[in-house]
Amino acid sequence: MRNIAIFCKTLLKGGTEKQALILSKLLADQNEDVLLIYWSSDKIDQENLGFIKKNSIKHIALKGNMFKKFFQFVEIIREEKISFILSYLTLPNVVSGLSKLFAGNVIRIGGIRNEKLPYYKFFFERWIHNKFNDATVFNNYSAKEKFIRRGFKSSKVFVIQNAISTLSTNRTEKTQRSEIKIVTVSRFVKQKDFRTALYSFSELVGKKKNRELTYFLVGYGPMEREIKALSEDLKITDRIKLLINPINTSAILSDCDIYLSTSLFEGLSNSIMEAMAAGLPVVATDVGDNRYLVRDGYNGFIIPLKDINMIVEKLELLAESEDLRNDFGDKSRLIIKDNFTPEKLLDNYLNLFAEFQLS
Repeated sequence: MRNIAIFCKTLLKGGTEKQALILSKLLADQNEDVLLIYWSSDKIDQENLGFIKKNSIKHIALKGNMFKKFFQFVEIIREEKISFILSYLTLPNVVSGLSKLFAGNVIRIGGIRNEKLPYYKFFFERWIHNKFNDATVFNNYSAKEKFIRRGFKSSKVFVIQNAISTLSTNRTEKTQRSEIKIVTVSRFVKQKDFRTALYSFSELVGKKKNRELTYFLVGYGPMEREIKALSEDLKITDRIKLLINPINTSAILSDCDIYLSTSLFEGLSNSIMEAMAAGLPVVATDVGDNRYLVRDGYNGFIIPLKDINMIVEKLELLAESEDLRNDFGDKSRLIIKDNFTPEKLLDNYLNLFAEFQLS
């Protein structure tokens, strides 16, 4: 049995936090001694907290100012006799790496979840990766290639893609309705390029005036007002359903028909994976590892960035063919089932641990 710390900045609702929780449960189920540590004690989603309690995952929130949190983290590592630290994103990666100065006999594995970072974050990530951490796990191959070209030590880089914990077992009956529901699940931030998504949907509505079309935007974030304002400018407010941080995202996905992602950059998109697990065809931009998920013309369509005309073309094609939507949706579920299971995620991490213990 290993003593493993999984270290996050927050436990809010997001792809990173979701993967951390999935991995915590998987390792605990293997009788590993797992401790979940998070930096911001006030930033925890109640659904995530429920998951932690339901699965009896040990967890500690760091408290105080930045320096108190750092030395509290060091003390926890010592007291719990931690042998592996798995950290996610820049701040935890840096804190975990620097803790080596005070608690050295620990394997430190950082985590990067996106193919693009602001320069200052990239600088710190590269420094910590090269000088302090024993490895960095990327959840996508696109980032691995880009970061190695920019100075990351390749021998310390590993790729372990995300997993989906459950496949939707029930598909909502949609054959008797005329409405077509398009959906995006995301944080409301610039990276997701909601302007392109809304302009595309507006043009689709203009082309299909007699078709009942609804666009569900599911999430939360700083661009909420801008999304509402643009919807009003485009005169599509009556066609937009803005759902802020709902608790039933999986049910919403199962009730929709098409998933749309217009992101400017990505890692391996948790939201696309969840849409595929719910049996949806996907229209997504050619960023990150989207091509590992969406096989163009097989379970959806890959499109260039900001290409509104092509987005409209593919959405229209899917909206007009129930058979195509069902065929693509079934293939989406199959891709997830064959390639992105929790069992595969667990095996990849256990193999990574074994590699360090043998070296």
